[in-house]
Amino acid sequence: MGRIRGSRLLAGFAATAALLTGLTAAPATAVDAPTMTKLSLGADQFKLTDTSYVSAANNLYTNYLTSHASLTDVVTTDFTTNSAGANDPWLNLRSMRACTGTETKALPPVQTKTAWCWSHAHTDDTTPHWWPQGLSTTGTADGADGAIQDRRVTAVVWHYRVLDGESTNTCTTNNTLKLSFIDRDTGLYRHVLLAEPTGSGTGFKPVTGHGGGIVWYANYLYVTDTSTGIRVFDINKLAKVDSYGSNVHSAGIDGSGRSSACGYPYVLPEVHHYKQAGTPSSCAGSVIDPEQLCFSWLSLDKTGGAPYKLVTGEWEKDVDGARVVRYQLNPSGSASYPGLLNMSGGKTVIQDAYAASRYRGLQGGMTWTDSQGLLHFAFHKGCGTKPGVFSHTWVGDTRASTTCADGGNWAAGPPQALSYWPKLGADQVDELWGLTEGICAGSTLHDQHPDEFPVITEPGNVCTGYQGADNLSLRAVFSVGFTDPAVVDRH
Repeated sequence: MGRIRGSRLLAGFAATAALLTGLTAAPATAVDAPTMTKLSLGADQFKLTDTSYVSAANNLYTNYLTSHASLTDVVTTDFTTNSAGANDPWLNLRSMRACTGTETKALPPVQTKTAWCWSHAHTDDTTPHWWPQGLSTTGTADGADGAIQDRRVTAVVWHYRVLDGESTNTCTTNNTLKLSFIDRDTGLYRHVLLAEPTGSGTGFKPVTGHGGGIVWYANYLYVTDTSTGIRVFDINKLAKVDSYGSNVHSAGIDGSGRSSACGYPYVLPEVHHYKQAGTPSSCAGSVIDPEQLCFSWLSLDKTGGAPYKLVTGEWEKDVDGARVVRYQLNPSGSASYPGLLNMSGGKTVIQDAYAASRYRGLQGGMTWTDSQGLLHFAFHKGCGTKPGVFSHTWVGDTRASTTCADGGNWAAGPPQALSYWPKLGADQVDELWGLTEGICAGSTLHDQHPDEFPVITEPGNVCTGYQGADNLSLRAVFSVGFTDPAVVDRH
């Protein structure tokens, strides 16, 4: 099999859409304005231009990062020693595990098809520094049999958080981004540093951002950059660096030509950065800039016929009307911009845009078009470490929306990202994937950082009453049935 597995339209979505049509039927009696309102955009509103790193990434990959790697290398190679030859268990492949105890509250209150929690041995489950955000899969990327480069993998993007009073360096700055590649068949995973080429590709630096959204399509990984737009990374340019291990705290290429990636063995270079014309007045969730977008989450929509749609949306904590925008995306076999955003006149082409008129706090979402041509939306909404909200709605839906004040209806954590996995091999599985990010801070963290991690006494919060010294995990990766009525009927 070649480096890129061909991508086809998701055949299974037709059956899925037909079932959803029966489940939704007609909207309920109006109680207010529709939850989703279509917008009329200005000529260039929300359109992006492409800053290309292709030439620099090619030079970096060809002449500097010459130890090339495949996706299989990343999820199967176990390192027992660092680049200096010293024993270093920090480099081992890590293993997802069954969720236990309180952390099972991070799982949706419906039957799960997949339920994983992160490695405790490496503290990925409880660290207050790294926070999981966006999720996508090879099932989304491919659509034919769920595999890319013959591997079935879930990708999760994390951002780094510097706590009060802590020192920083190249690898421990706020919002440094890394990826986890999780092998679905083994549960083993490895972290990889995301890198932006510098100069003409003679070096690189860590990518920073919130990492709220990620989409895997063909050989490309699209990652949100909240205030600027969307970054794109090419898994065909995965490379192994020269210096790696728990004692390595540098990234880039040093004066002797040796590469490093914050201790991780592998690095993934950026090839495109789609940017909007300006910067939003704020992406803190309390104000909506009418001309600029906050890119908080991503998903991929292959329904409704060509073109495919790259869907992005905003997190707005305190105001209604967060926007959902669908950009046209080219199939991987397209003659122009294969696997990339469709461009016209040097700008991305927008399919359509909507306002989430009565939703706040959206942290993940997806869209699909059913067999009757009705556009549907699914949203994840966080409520801190209380049960969050999962909502299924559509254009014209006037039902009252579920809120955090209602007590939520989904996982505690809070929930992030939504991604559709249609097939495993020849089997139609129709899975809806998501994840949660939270922890219950232990007394040690409370004492060291009381302003950032106060003691929680809020009724209904799963962390209320927790008094252990160590942090408690509310981080899970899960999948549920996309067409399961217990999932689809939530609002």
